[in-house]
Amino acid sequence: MAKTKRQSKASRWGEAVAECQAAIEAIRELQSDLNHALAHLYDVQQEYQDWLDNMPESMTSSATAEKLQEVCELDIESYMDEPLDNWSEVENVVSEAEGTDLPMGFGRD
Repeated sequence: MAKTKRQSKASRWGEAVAECQAAIEAIRELQSDLNHALAHLYDVQQEYQDWLDNMPESMTSSATAEKLQEVCELDIESYMDEPLDNWSEVENVVSEAEGTDLPMGFGRD
Protein backbone atom coordinates (compact mmCIF):
# COMPACT_ATOMS: atom_id res chain seq x y z
CA MET A 1 0.00 0.00 0.00
CA ALA A 2 1.48 3.33 -1.04
CA LYS A 3 1.73 6.20 1.42
CA THR A 4 -0.32 9.27 0.56
CA LYS A 5 1.85 12.33 0.31
CA ARG A 6 0.91 14.81 2.96
CA GLN A 7 0.14 18.43 1.97
CA SER A 8 2.76 20.99 2.83
CA LYS A 9 2.18 23.43 5.66
CA ALA A 10 2.09 26.26 3.11
CA SER A 11 -0.62 24.49 1.13
CA ARG A 12 -2.71 23.78 4.24
CA TRP A 13 -2.18 27.40 5.34
CA GLY A 14 -3.51 28.65 2.02
CA GLU A 15 -6.55 26.40 2.28
CA ALA A 16 -7.22 27.55 5.84
CA VAL A 17 -6.95 31.21 4.82
CA ALA A 18 -9.35 30.60 1.91
CA GLU A 19 -11.78 28.87 4.29
CA CYS A 20 -11.61 31.85 6.67
CA GLN A 21 -12.18 34.30 3.80
CA ALA A 22 -15.23 32.35 2.62
CA ALA A 23 -16.63 32.30 6.18
CA ILE A 24 -16.07 36.06 6.53
CA GLU A 25 -17.88 36.71 3.26
CA ALA A 26 -20.79 34.51 4.35
CA ILE A 27 -21.02 36.42 7.64
CA ARG A 28 -20.99 39.76 5.79
CA GLU A 29 -23.88 38.61 3.62
CA LEU A 30 -25.80 37.38 6.65
CA GLN A 31 -25.08 40.62 8.51
CA SER A 32 -26.60 42.51 5.62
CA ASP A 33 -29.68 40.28 5.82
CA LEU A 34 -29.87 40.92 9.58
CA ASN A 35 -29.50 44.68 9.06
CA HIS A 36 -32.43 44.60 6.63
CA ALA A 37 -34.54 42.45 8.96
CA LEU A 38 -33.89 44.77 11.91
CA ALA A 39 -34.71 47.81 9.75
CA HIS A 40 -37.99 46.18 8.76
CA LEU A 41 -38.81 45.42 12.41
CA TYR A 42 -37.98 49.03 13.30
CA ASP A 43 -40.23 50.33 10.50
CA VAL A 44 -43.16 48.30 11.83
CA GLN A 45 -42.35 49.50 15.35
CA GLN A 46 -42.62 53.08 14.07
CA GLU A 47 -46.13 52.30 12.83
CA TYR A 48 -47.01 51.23 16.37
CA GLN A 49 -45.39 54.43 17.66
CA ASP A 50 -47.55 56.48 15.27
CA TRP A 51 -50.62 54.63 16.53
CA LEU A 52 -49.64 55.40 20.13
CA ASP A 53 -48.83 59.05 19.34
CA ASN A 54 -52.19 59.57 17.64
CA MET A 55 -54.28 57.75 20.22
CA PRO A 56 -57.12 59.81 21.71
CA GLU A 57 -56.39 61.06 25.21
CA SER A 58 -59.30 59.02 26.55
CA MET A 59 -57.43 55.84 25.48
CA THR A 60 -54.00 56.63 26.95
CA SER A 61 -54.61 54.44 30.00
CA SER A 62 -56.16 51.55 28.07
CA ALA A 63 -54.83 48.03 27.61
CA THR A 64 -54.15 48.90 23.97
CA ALA A 65 -52.00 51.87 24.99
CA GLU A 66 -50.06 49.69 27.44
CA LYS A 67 -49.35 47.13 24.73
CA LEU A 68 -48.34 49.85 22.29
CA GLN A 69 -45.97 51.28 24.88
CA GLU A 70 -44.38 47.87 25.36
CA VAL A 71 -43.76 47.55 21.61
CA CYS A 72 -42.38 51.08 21.38
CA GLU A 73 -39.98 50.63 24.30
CA LEU A 74 -37.99 47.89 22.53
CA ASP A 75 -34.59 49.34 21.61
CA ILE A 76 -34.29 48.07 18.06
CA GLU A 77 -32.69 51.19 16.59
CA SER A 78 -29.48 50.89 18.65
CA TYR A 79 -28.57 47.59 17.01
CA MET A 80 -29.62 48.13 13.41
CA ASP A 81 -26.30 49.33 12.00
CA GLU A 82 -23.82 46.95 13.64
CA PRO A 83 -25.81 43.98 14.93
CA LEU A 84 -22.80 41.67 15.20
CA ASP A 85 -21.06 44.09 17.57
CA ASN A 86 -23.87 43.53 20.07
CA TRP A 87 -24.93 40.01 19.22
CA SER A 88 -26.35 39.03 22.61
CA GLU A 89 -28.33 42.28 22.85
CA VAL A 90 -29.72 41.74 19.34
CA GLU A 91 -30.79 38.23 20.32
CA ASN A 92 -32.44 39.63 23.44
CA VAL A 93 -34.36 42.39 21.68
CA VAL A 94 -35.56 40.01 18.94
CA SER A 95 -36.62 37.51 21.60
CA GLU A 96 -38.48 40.29 23.43
CA ALA A 97 -40.12 41.36 20.16
CA GLU A 98 -41.21 37.78 19.53
CA GLY A 99 -42.78 37.54 22.98
CA THR A 100 -44.49 40.93 22.91
CA ASP A 101 -48.25 40.88 23.39
CA LEU A 102 -49.31 42.96 20.41
CA PRO A 103 -52.39 45.19 20.58
CA MET A 104 -55.35 44.18 18.48
CA GLY A 105 -57.08 47.54 18.73
CA PHE A 106 -60.72 48.53 18.38
CA GLY A 107 -61.44 47.62 22.02
CA ARG A 108 -60.34 43.99 21.58
CA ASP A 109 -57.41 44.21 24.04
